[in-house]
Amino acid sequence: MARAYAEQGQYEPARAAYREVLSGEPGNRDVLVEYAVLEAQAGQVTAARQAFEKALDLAPDDASILLNLGELAHQEGNLDAAAGHYRNGLETAPKDADLLYGLGDVLRAQGRPADALPYLENAHAEAPGDPEILNALAIVFEALNRLNEAIANYRQAVSLAPDYCDAWINLGHALFQANAFEEAEGVFRKAQNIQALPTEALVGWARVLFQLGRYDEGLVRADDAMKRGDAPSIAHFARGLFDLRLGNFAAASASFKASITHDRTAAEAYEQLAYMNALELEAAGPLADILNDDALSEQSRASAGFALYKLLDRQGCYEQAFTVLARANAFKAKLQPFNISAFAQRLHRTSEVFSCEFFAARLGQGVPSKAPIFILGMPRSGTTLTEQILAGYEPVRAGGERQDFQKLARSIGDYPNGALELPADWARRNGEQILEDMMGGDRNAHFATNKSPGNYTLIGLIAWVFPNARIIYCKRDPREIGLSCFEQNFRSGLNFSYDLEAFGQVYRHHQRLMEHWREVCPVTMHTVSYDDMTNEPENTARALIEYCGLEWNPACLDTASVDRAIDTASVWQVRQPINTRSLGRWRRYEAQLQPMLRALGF
Repeated sequence: MARAYAEQGQYEPARAAYREVLSGEPGNRDVLVEYAVLEAQAGQVTAARQAFEKALDLAPDDASILLNLGELAHQEGNLDAAAGHYRNGLETAPKDADLLYGLGDVLRAQGRPADALPYLENAHAEAPGDPEILNALAIVFEALNRLNEAIANYRQAVSLAPDYCDAWINLGHALFQANAFEEAEGVFRKAQNIQALPTEALVGWARVLFQLGRYDEGLVRADDAMKRGDAPSIAHFARGLFDLRLGNFAAASASFKASITHDRTAAEAYEQLAYMNALELEAAGPLADILNDDALSEQSRASAGFALYKLLDRQGCYEQAFTVLARANAFKAKLQPFNISAFAQRLHRTSEVFSCEFFAARLGQGVPSKAPIFILGMPRSGTTLTEQILAGYEPVRAGGERQDFQKLARSIGDYPNGALELPADWARRNGEQILEDMMGGDRNAHFATNKSPGNYTLIGLIAWVFPNARIIYCKRDPREIGLSCFEQNFRSGLNFSYDLEAFGQVYRHHQRLMEHWREVCPVTMHTVSYDDMTNEPENTARALIEYCGLEWNPACLDTASVDRAIDTASVWQVRQPINTRSLGRWRRYEAQLQPMLRALGF
């Protein structure tokens, strides 16, 4: 009768019937387990636990009872008790996939991903077709900064369970971290088709659209998150990012402050305010608390450190400021380790492949258009300012940090060596598509810019695809660049910037590669000195404008009034009038910058 009532979903009659059975047979283990399951399904956790414990007294080695007790403790948030039950169960059933998964997931929830990994790997080995295990395994890989393995496991999870929305959302977040923004956008869209997305996923989707420069769509997602009201801190933060990029600084400041109001540990919001010089001195205490809180993520602690550095630097507390900055960079270096040997080897192979002979053999293969303008160099060397000057001209379509050539290089197997094997029509075919994307269907545009600084490593590819392109190399005192990079919490891709010595080594390799391009590259390059641009803006800008084939217009120097979205860390600075405030700043930290200065050869 109890079973019949339970099958019909009639909880109270089923409960009464089970109790009647147990009054006559209190030692019936099977009935105790059935009754406990019923109580658990009805949300009566205490009654369920008591029944399972009675059953366990009768069968101390029953792994299934221990599994259920572990699940109940996990649901209640009693992670230590849950881990104990799972461990006891594994003593009897060491290959039970559910017990292995349960213990691994508890260890993950306790912030112990390295300890969780072997249990989840063993669970996957026992149940390779279980998508929940794959999802948990991917989460652990992501926590261990093994992003490629995380993405592979998320992909496998959704292939096994196409409607597993949580795994789709996690895959979208992971692809965002991997800079695979277009694919991430498609993944979030797929997840939305399965069910209504939670606020965190809407914010993640908005940030992907932000990176793609699709601001109108991103604002819709951010506003959707705002309307939910269940995670206001991250929703306000997302909205602030869009306002900041669009130059709506008052609105951005209000959004970031609202984010902090809802969550005093919203480190990224503090950080954005700090870069806008809108952070009050009272924030120093909360930022120090975040920086020193071991329970928070290293990413949050790093953001707090960068923000606190800006605050202290502004107050002239230089020694204390740099100590905080070094801690923030140490967190980032741990999260994004840098391999100088691999970097140097890649640049060496690049210079070997793209030789004078390479270009001579491929003369005339690319797209002859003079429309593309590439602004490149080391990060923080003035690329954004240079593009902003050109963006003041109506015929110039400012593209920001486009990733066209990074994607093109990734599409070539064994790049750069694979470039030697490509067919004669390859450069023209790909160049035509890239040019179309750069121009964006703008009929008024005669030129289009790409100001991705890292394109300096891809000048050979650019010159092959666009032999008549204009290449503008931005140059700045490497000591200024080094400090400016060290001050920036780059989202990803510039992990050499978190180590002073590594930056110095990278800069030297960058210099050698630029010397190579000047020797072999068939495209004439124009150099813009940041120092000259700030000290003698008109003369420097005139030479730039002449090189680009434009007519001189002094209004181009009014970079603060150019109305466009800016997609880089320089968004605040470039909205200010051209000035010399940043020149010579490295000297205030000369003693602390010695590892970098030695690596640079000073």
